[in-house]
Amino acid sequence: ATGATGPAGPAGPVTTTDESCTVCHTAGKIADIAVAHPDPTGKDVMISGITLTNSGGIPVVTFHAATTAGPVDDLTFSNVRFYIADLVPAGTPATALDSGAPTALKAWDSPYFERWAYESSASSTPTGAFTNATGGDYAYTFVTGFGSAAALAEAPEYDPAHTQRLFIRVSGNDTNNNSVGFLDFVVPADGDPAVALDSQRMFVTIDACKQCHGPQMAQAAHADGYLDTRACVICHSPIGHYGVLMQTNDAYFSVFIHQIHDAIDNPAFGGEVYGLGFAGVTYPQDIRNCVVCHTTSGLNLGTGNKIDNWKNHPTREICGSCHINVNFDTGENHEGGVQTDNTNCNACHLNGTSFSKSVTQAHDTTPTGINVPEFDVTLNIAPPTNGSYYAVGEKPVVTVTLKNHGTGAAVSSSVYTTAQDKAGVTGGGLSVASLYVYGPRAKAVPVLATGTVTDPAFDAGTGAPTQGHSLFVGGSDPQVMTDGNGFKYQLLAIPDGMQSGTYMVRVRIGDYGRVGTGNYHIESTAFTTIQIGTTTVEKKVAGDACVNCHGTGTAPFHDERHAVVFDTDQCLACHDQSDNTAIPIANRVHAIHSANSAGDLYTIEGGSRDWSDITYPQDIARCVTCHNSGDTTYKTLPYMMPCAGCHITSDGGLAEIGYPTVGSPGVLDHMRQNGGPF
Repeated sequence: ATGATGPAGPAGPVTTTDESCTVCHTAGKIADIAVAHPDPTGKDVMISGITLTNSGGIPVVTFHAATTAGPVDDLTFSNVRFYIADLVPAGTPATALDSGAPTALKAWDSPYFERWAYESSASSTPTGAFTNATGGDYAYTFVTGFGSAAALAEAPEYDPAHTQRLFIRVSGNDTNNNSVGFLDFVVPADGDPAVALDSQRMFVTIDACKQCHGPQMAQAAHADGYLDTRACVICHSPIGHYGVLMQTNDAYFSVFIHQIHDAIDNPAFGGEVYGLGFAGVTYPQDIRNCVVCHTTSGLNLGTGNKIDNWKNHPTREICGSCHINVNFDTGENHEGGVQTDNTNCNACHLNGTSFSKSVTQAHDTTPTGINVPEFDVTLNIAPPTNGSYYAVGEKPVVTVTLKNHGTGAAVSSSVYTTAQDKAGVTGGGLSVASLYVYGPRAKAVPVLATGTVTDPAFDAGTGAPTQGHSLFVGGSDPQVMTDGNGFKYQLLAIPDGMQSGTYMVRVRIGDYGRVGTGNYHIESTAFTTIQIGTTTVEKKVAGDACVNCHGTGTAPFHDERHAVVFDTDQCLACHDQSDNTAIPIANRVHAIHSANSAGDLYTIEGGSRDWSDITYPQDIARCVTCHNSGDTTYKTLPYMMPCAGCHITSDGGLAEIGYPTVGSPGVLDHMRQNGGPF
C-alpha cells in the first residue's frame, strides 16, 4: 500500500522559459503572431484567352479571368487598365516628343517599345467601353485607333507592320491578387482578329525577379502593380511618351535595373531606399553573376526570348550602366578606345570569342585559385542497427576520407595519422579537421561527442557545450579513432530520453588555412543529416528559401576560409543555441534582414553589430517568405530569441516602418534565461 505523503521539499530554482509567450502570441490571443505576420491570402488571377480584333480601325479586346477556384466575375472597369505599344525596330530614327530630348532622332541599336494607347476608367485617360460578359469573360473597346492622330502623337514611329504589344493590368481586391496579361501581334486587317505572335520577347523573366521580390513583387517600387518585365519596358523606354524623362534620368529599363541592383547612385531617385537612394541597395549575390537574372529558370519561353542578349549583344548603354567609370565617347578606361556606337562591341566582347574580354569571361564567377576547396570530402556514418534510425545505446563511428580536389586521387594515409602542425607544410599535418554533431533542427545544441550536452560528464555550470571536435590523432579526446584509413570519431552512446528528431553532422577540413587577407585557402566541407529515435524527418524551421536570393554557390566569408553555403542546417553547426560565441541563427538572421542592429543578441549583450545598411527586398512582416518548409511553429511556439531580432530596438529604427518598439531594460531582462543570453 502507498505510504503517507512526506513533507514538501524546499523550493527549487526558478527557470525562465518561453512558455509564457504563448499567453499573448498564439491563435486567438491579443497579439496573435499569425495576425501580425499574415500569410498572403489573395488568389492569383490568370488572364487567358486574350483576343484583339480590328473593328473599323479600333482595337477591341476580349479576355478571360479566373483563379484556381473558378472564374473571376466581379471585375469592373476601375479594376482594369489597357495599354498598346509599338516595338520600334533597331536602326529607326526615334523622333523626340519635345525639344529637351538629349538624343533627339537617335537611331537605337536595339528595338524599344513606344506606347501609343493607355486607357482606363480614370478621367486623365481615354475611356472606352468596358463590358462584363459574365462567367469571367470581359470585353473592351478602345477609343484610340490604330494609326490615329492620338496614337501618332504618342508614337510617331508607329507602323502597322511592327510588332505591337497589348498589356492588360488587373488590380486585385480582398480576395484576388494583382494580375497581368499580354498579347504580341501585328495589326490585322479591318474586321480581322490579330494573330498572336511569340509574346516572350524578354531579356529577364519576371520569375527571376520574383526569386528575391516574391510573387507580388513587394518592395520593388510600383512593380507590384505591373508584375512583369514585359510591362516595365512599355513605359521605361528611351523613346515615346516618357522617352525624354527616361533618358535624362537613366530610367529606361535596361540601364535602370542594372544601376539599381549594382547600388549605383541615381540623383533623380535620391529619396528611394529609406532616403539613401539606389546607392543604399545591398544586392545579395556577386553582381557580376549575370545569369542570376538572365535565366530561363526552366521555363519554355519560345523563340522570341532575348535571355542570352546579355552575352550575345553587348552595347555601350547596357555595359555602361554598371561600368560607369568607362567613357566610350573619349575612350577613358576602355581598352578598345573611343566607340561612338555599338558597331564594334562584338569584335571584342562577343560570347564564345577567344578574345579575353568576352562578356561571359568577364562575368564568370566560378571560384578559382584560393577559393577552390583543396579536397573532396566523403562523410560516412555507420548505419543504424534497424536500418532506419539510431536508437538508444547506439554509438556509430563517423569516418571522413579525402581526395585531392584537382586530381581526384585519394590522399596519402599519412594525412590522417599526422598530428596537427603547420598549415600548408608538406607532411606537417592539416590546419583544420573538425567534426560537429548537433540537433535537433528546431533548437540545435552540440550532442553525442565529448563535452556536449549528452556527455554524462558535461557540467552546464562550467560553461557552454563543445561545438567542434578535433579529429587529429594525439589529442585528448578519447572518442577519436582516426587511423590510416581516414579521420574517425566514435560518437557517444545515444542516451535514454534524448529528443527524437533530425540531427546534423558536418566536417571542416583545411590544409593551408588562413594566413592573412588574400593569403588563405578555402576549407573543404561535408554535411549530412541523421535520424535519432524516429524515421520522421523534422521540417526545417525556415526551409531552403535562403538560396532564392543568395544563390546555391559556396563562398568564403567570416574569416575568408569558411566554405559556407546558404543552408540553415549547416549554419547551425556554430550558430546553435548552446550559448557559444556564435550568435544563434534564430536571432541573427532576423536582425540582419530587418536591418536592426539593436536586436542582435551580440549587441544586446554588450557587443556591437551594424546591420543598418541591409535592404531586404520583400515585406519583412511576411514571415512565410523564409519560413516556407511547412513548419508553422514560428506562429504557434514563439520565443524571444527570433522575435528580438526584429522587435528589440533602441533607436526607433523599425518604428518608422510600422514595427513596435519594445526595447526597454525590463523587456531585455525578461528575455534573458538563467545563465544564458535570453
